[in-house]
Amino acid sequence: MKSAPFPDNEEVRIRLLTELDILDTLEEQAYDDLTYIAAQICNVPIALVSLVDSDRQWFKSHYGLEARETPREIAFCAHAILTDEVLVVEDSSKDQRFHGNPLATDKPNVIFYAGAPLIMRNNLRLGTLCVIGNEPRTISEVQKASLQALARQVVSQFELRLRIKALEQLDSAKDEFISMVSHELRTPLTSINGSLSLLANNKVGILDNKQHKMVQIASRNSERLLGIVNDILVNAQLEAGKLEISRKPQEVIPIIEKAVELNRAYCEKCNCTISFKYDECVHHTMIDCDESRIIQVLTNLISNAAKVSPVNSDIEVCFVVEKNHARIEVIDHGPGIPQEQQQYIFQKFKQIESSGNKKLPGTGLGLRICKQIIELHDGVIGFESRPEEFTKFYITIALSDEQQESV
Repeated sequence: MKSAPFPDNEEVRIRLLTELDILDTLEEQAYDDLTYIAAQICNVPIALVSLVDSDRQWFKSHYGLEARETPREIAFCAHAILTDEVLVVEDSSKDQRFHGNPLATDKPNVIFYAGAPLIMRNNLRLGTLCVIGNEPRTISEVQKASLQALARQVVSQFELRLRIKALEQLDSAKDEFISMVSHELRTPLTSINGSLSLLANNKVGILDNKQHKMVQIASRNSERLLGIVNDILVNAQLEAGKLEISRKPQEVIPIIEKAVELNRAYCEKCNCTISFKYDECVHHTMIDCDESRIIQVLTNLISNAAKVSPVNSDIEVCFVVEKNHARIEVIDHGPGIPQEQQQYIFQKFKQIESSGNKKLPGTGLGLRICKQIIELHDGVIGFESRPEEFTKFYITIALSDEQQESV
C-alpha cells in the first residue's frame, strides 16, 4: 500500500475547502440524490461525495456506507484528486497502491473503485464523487462520462454554497453599516430636533411670523428625517435578530387607548378624527406582549390611516376577542389599496402609490417593521381593502395562558 502524495497546490486547496465551510455539516438531499443516481448508473452498492481534508476524507453524502470519514493516508480519493480524469481501480488487490489497504481487506471491502474529481476554480480538486464495489469489475465509457457529469453537479452545489455565503456576509456587513450610520445620525438629529422645538415654542426668544414659519418647516423635516433613521435602525436590528422584546401579561385595552391618544394630534393634523370601539365584556382581556412595541405597531397603522383618510372622516380602531385570540383593527375610509399593489404591502422601502397618501410622506419601512414585530409576538398581521371604500389592517395575538383558561 502507498499513501498518496499531497498535490502541489495543497495549501490553497485546503484554504478553499475551509472557505466552503461544509465539513461536518448535516446531510443534504441535493448531494444524496447525486450519490443515489451514481450508484444506480454504475450498478454498485456504495457511492460517496468525499472531501479530502488535511488528515482525513469526509463524506458529505454516503450512500450504502455508514461511516462518515476515514483517515486520509488510506483514502482512495486522496489518489483520485491528483488528476483531472476519473481514477478507475478495477481490482485493488492487484494494484500496488492499494494492496493490503485496510479499506480493501476489511469493511467496506473496496475492491472496485471509480472516482471523478470535484474540480473547483483554479483547478483545485477538493474531493471526488466516487463509486465502490466489493468485487473486481470494470466501468464503461458511458458510465465514466456519467460519473463526471454528476461530479460537475456536485461542484455546482459547492459554487452555489459559496455564492450564498458571500451574499450572507455582504448582507451582514450592510446591516452593520446601516446600524452604525443610523446610530451616528440619530444623536445629532435628536439634538437638532430639540433645538428647533425650543425655537418654535419661543423658549429662546420671540420669532416673527416669517422666522416662525421657517423654523416649523425645518422642525417638520427634522422629525421626518429622525423617523426615517429610527425606522432604518429598527429594521436593521430586526433583520439581524437583535431587536429585544420583553413580553409579559398585560391588558390590551389600556395599550390601545394609549396608542389612540398618542396619535390623536397627528390625526387632527391630517384633518381627520379617531375613535376606539370595543364591548365592555372584553375590558380585561390580556395578552403576553411588549407594550412599547405594540404601541409602535398601532402608531404606524394609525398614522398610515391618517395619511390616506379624506378630510373630516373617522379612523376606527376596534378590539374584539375571537376564540383564544385578541384582534385589533385599524380602519380608514380612504382610496384603498389597488389590487395590483397589495402583494407589495409588507416589502421593504415599498410605498403604495395613491392620490390620498401625500399629506405627510412615510419611509416605506413601517409595515415591514410592524409585520416583524407582530411575528416576534407569535401573532399575525394582515389587511382587507376595498378600493374607494375602506382599508382595514388587523393584528391577532393569542390571549395569555391564564386568560385562555378562563375563556
